[in-house]
Amino acid sequence: MPDSSSKRPAEIFGYPICNQTNAARTSRERHWCPFQNGKCTKKSRLVEFPFGVCSAEYGGEIYAICPHRFDENGSLEGTSKALEDVARDYFGDLKNVMIFPEVKLPSVGIIDYVILRHKPLKPEVEDFVSVEFQSNSTTKTGALVEGMQEFLGGHDLGGRSYQFGMNTYDSIKRTVTQLVNKGVVYESWHTKCYWVIQEYFYKDLVQRYGFKSSGFSHADSSRFALYNLVPGDGRLTLTFKQFISTSVDEVYQAIRSNPAMPKKDDFVRRLDAKLAKLQIKLKTN
Repeated sequence: MPDSSSKRPAEIFGYPICNQTNAARTSRERHWCPFQNGKCTKKSRLVEFPFGVCSAEYGGEIYAICPHRFDENGSLEGTSKALEDVARDYFGDLKNVMIFPEVKLPSVGIIDYVILRHKPLKPEVEDFVSVEFQSNSTTKTGALVEGMQEFLGGHDLGGRSYQFGMNTYDSIKRTVTQLVNKGVVYESWHTKCYWVIQEYFYKDLVQRYGFKSSGFSHADSSRFALYNLVPGDGRLTLTFKQFISTSVDEVYQAIRSNPAMPKKDDFVRRLDAKLAKLQIKLKTN
């Protein structure tokens, strides 16, 4: 279980730091990503080899810090569990389903995955759904790189703590921007998009902006697929929690009525305090 006082890598090249099996050692030696089934592509200017920290332990929680962490294998070879969950929820089953990564959405950006159902025995689209993977990011990431290097150098990270931080607010800002920009397109197309995120991430949206805490409507174009990383048997398992849906209008309304919105009077008082300090400085000069 995560230590509430520790800040350190949780998984390195696909395996928890407590896992010292031959499979884990081989993955680390090869700089392998078992979720992509290929060499890790995550980079850091601080090391010449891949930055293979998949998730981080911070304040008693485990945070995915690479979107490929959501590519954990599902029941079908070469297909991630999260994409299977989305396909089953949207289509009902996996019949005639294909998955395309990194599909360009003109004038808007890149869609992480498009899952489509083709017509039986025909290369024609019957229906499709978009999927976005959103992981977290870190501050002072060099400290996390240091932890990875020490671990790969043979040090036990048990009890160690590294001075990095979680950059959740920046990740949320980017998510909300995409949620609006892409959501407008999907609503105009009358299609759907699923956002695969961890449960804590959505709770932050609830607390920060007043997103609804639960509820699902098939009419909504934007759907959240919430997951946790659960320890067990030497691995962390991507575990589904629930689907929650929303619309662009609901996102706008949540932001407009943001419960954490700063008060103007408080802001003016801060400006008054700055002026008071400036006057004292001017008088002394």
